[in-house]
Amino acid sequence: MAPRDRSRRRVWLPVCALAWGLVLGPGVPPGLLAAAAAKAGPDVDEVVAKVEVICAKTQDLSARFRQTVTNRSLGAVREGGGSFMLKRPGKVRWEYETPEPRLFVTDGKTLWDYSPVDKQARAQALDEVFSSRLPLAFLAGDCQLRRDFAITAVEHAGTRASPSSKVLDLRPLRADAGIARMLLEVNLQGYTVEKTTLFDAAGNTTVIALTDLKLNSGLSDQQFQFTPPAGVTVVPPPSR
Repeated sequence: MAPRDRSRRRVWLPVCALAWGLVLGPGVPPGLLAAAAAKAGPDVDEVVAKVEVICAKTQDLSARFRQTVTNRSLGAVREGGGSFMLKRPGKVRWEYETPEPRLFVTDGKTLWDYSPVDKQARAQALDEVFSSRLPLAFLAGDCQLRRDFAITAVEHAGTRASPSSKVLDLRPLRADAGIARMLLEVNLQGYTVEKTTLFDAAGNTTVIALTDLKLNSGLSDQQFQFTPPAGVTVVPPPSR
């Protein structure tokens, strides 16, 4: 059976958007939360500074996710969900449970793409998967958002009516970033990202909503290892 046409890059861009957003999760020092609560709300520079501090302190994280991908030209919408794990340096486990099972996992060197439905698995060097250095930089622990993005706040009726949240608009400073725009919807009471929206160059969007976020829980390296099960066809990567 020939493998179905599914772009790894299309999935891994949401992974990176999710990863950038997750650094805003629980674990913000109490002093920072108290300072934020004492004001009407932090400005963009304050939020970004907290993001960078927490990002630098995050060694591993996990969450549940719901993902909605909209194809602008076709008007098609695809939904899915599952679990996500990340451990620095470079380890990621991105596992879909719906609409069908599928696993992307890397130990920091090799990316495995496994489809239980197709009974197929692909292996590829991680640094060959991305068209941009940004995802690899984040996975290595590089958290300098202002160096790579122009960041502003999004103001609309919904955010103005809710002083407990802020939407950050991140636009890459380099055209080769592989991401046209990214929105992070931040809950200012706990500095958690409740929603991440990714726009690609064609105007397609990927929206990821997060629940059950955990930081620095001590994830095992074994959770980022993969051995193809018996009976699974290992498909070589496409020729370049």
